[in-house]
Amino acid sequence: MEPMPGTPAPSASPTTPGATGAPGTPAAPPDPGVVTGLRVAKVLTWLVYAYFLVAVVLLVLEFFLLLFNANPTAGFAEWVYRSGDRVMEPFRGIFPTKEAGNGSVLDFAVLFAIIVYGVLALAFHSLVQWLDYRIRLDRWRAAHPGQVPPPRR
Repeated sequence: MEPMPGTPAPSASPTTPGATGAPGTPAAPPDPGVVTGLRVAKVLTWLVYAYFLVAVVLLVLEFFLLLFNANPTAGFAEWVYRSGDRVMEPFRGIFPTKEAGNGSVLDFAVLFAIIVYGVLALAFHSLVQWLDYRIRLDRWRAAHPGQVPPPRR
């Protein structure tokens, strides 16, 4: 990027790594586009994270309703089974189901799906925390140019 007419050219020895300007001048504030992109990424990550949490809750409900032989024609149980079927689609048929004599069902595929969605939810939770840290760090650097940021909490 060319400097504006009348402004000094960038120095070869900036005071801060990645900074431009004469020696002794603070680093330039972060690009607002980067912060906006991080915010959009954080919102999208939160949406996926929320989906995984809802999926885990539905699958846990479905597991216990199957285990305790809930009436599948009851409104709530029907809704849980229907919603659980949507999130269980990738896991159907992986493991066999065990049925007890009293009609209760132990579905190992549901347990496996709970574990997979739980691990994915933890991964997205970590990603949300990292994105939040990056946003706060970029804001801090914009407010305190040239200073070393505080350690991560």
